[in-house]
Amino acid sequence: MNVGPIHVELKQKARSLRLKAAVFASFTEPAPSVRARLGEFTTRDWSRAKFWLDVSGLALYFLDRLVALDLQECIPESTLRQLHQDLADNRDRTAALIQEALTVNTMLRGLNINFTFLKGLTLPKESVPESALRNQADLDILVREQDAPKVKTCLQELGYDLDVVIGSTWEFKAGRMGVSTIRDLYRVRPERSIDMRLAGNRDKGMDFDRLMRMEWRRIQGIPGQEIACLSPADIVVQQGQHIFKHMCSEFIRASWVLEFWRHVCARKADAAFWREIEKVAVRDSGARVAIGAATLLTTLVFGPFAPSELSRWSMDQLPPAICLWIQLYGQRVLFLDTPRSKLYLLLQKQLNPDSKAGRIERRRRLFPLHLPQRITRPDSEESIKERLSRNKIQALFGLRRLRFHLAQGLLLAIEGPRWERRLSGVAQ
Repeated sequence: MNVGPIHVELKQKARSLRLKAAVFASFTEPAPSVRARLGEFTTRDWSRAKFWLDVSGLALYFLDRLVALDLQECIPESTLRQLHQDLADNRDRTAALIQEALTVNTMLRGLNINFTFLKGLTLPKESVPESALRNQADLDILVREQDAPKVKTCLQELGYDLDVVIGSTWEFKAGRMGVSTIRDLYRVRPERSIDMRLAGNRDKGMDFDRLMRMEWRRIQGIPGQEIACLSPADIVVQQGQHIFKHMCSEFIRASWVLEFWRHVCARKADAAFWREIEKVAVRDSGARVAIGAATLLTTLVFGPFAPSELSRWSMDQLPPAICLWIQLYGQRVLFLDTPRSKLYLLLQKQLNPDSKAGRIERRRRLFPLHLPQRITRPDSEESIKERLSRNKIQALFGLRRLRFHLAQGLLLAIEGPRWERRLSGVAQ
């Protein structure tokens, strides 16, 4: 029996995993160790890994680390040249995003609307050393539910249209959608997006409290002007929640884990800061689980890093089933060549094991019976050729989603029984 192609594929997978592990290790290990790790990989290896570097969000952070360690010669000239071009493109894109944020900031502040930006540009230097190193696609804002109509009017004046409402999040789009490709990942693109999250003021939940604690601060790349940001403690809490939210969905970025690790390490010795974070997080049991899960995943990737003031009430209190999922699949989903997987459904089952609604939702996500989301939008002046091109892009996206559902359904059929066997040995 000829097993040659299978053997070659397994060897390629092993090399790919070692390369990804070396990229992660570059952020923690000294220059000699990083040089030795990176030395075994060829131009072909890096060419294959470039897509993963991009979609994981690590590419520009990795370049910055190589420059800091003076190890740029450890990767092929072609890859290095492309990374530098990506950085130059992303500087322009970040500048455009900052300008958009300033415009929104000025309009909403002028109307005395209580709001704050979330994530992205508001992350401090402890987490993101330079804003141009972060690949950010859109803006996120948090507003009071009662102010949503006013904010919608403001965004419409800036050319945005309400595209879809998902729960308490309103997604606004502007410009032509669906015309960009992976080659445009770091470039200024015609499409723009703002996600508006509503903080209900009746139940005074966690988002409402965050809004009441918001601060006006100057951020990276914006000299002389303050924008609305979460409090420092709320930023860390939301980073953990954001990682866990995506751990429970089909898409997660490794760069979010890196940013969380950097932020915690930078404030590790500040005991008063961690007491403030605990005070913020313990008001919501979901926040404690989220931060604990994010901390455990980050520990598996970068090694022990969290101060006891953080791990004591978060990671150390995680339910065993959640710990098991992270240990078995956490790094696996971060190392995927393509950034999507349905292994999260195994985790979701543990979060809502006896819920009928949860079972229905998991079945719906396993193989949805509806058409995929719309990723293109017609332009009022588009030609017939442009319309045909747009429809082709949407159709190809639909086929990719169908292939994803089929492949991941097969994966879950294989992995599900293994997971149940492992889970049976864990004390609930």
